[in-house]
Amino acid sequence: MGLVRLLRRGEAAERLAVSERTVRRWAAAGRLDERKIGPRAVRITEESVDRLVRAGDRDHEGGAAA
Repeated sequence: MGLVRLLRRGEAAERLAVSERTVRRWAAAGRLDERKIGPRAVRITEESVDRLVRAGDRDHEGGAAA
């Protein structure tokens, strides 16, 4: 089993061309896999970001994909 690469919310947002707020909402909805790494720190799995990118599923906040 390989290592799981983790991204900060800002890094995930940048790759997906969405806001950090959208990343938080998508993680809460289960669209992105989020891992808690400390009392106040979370990271998003790179694989879940890549999955959305491959699917072209970046429509956010009621607007068209960027």
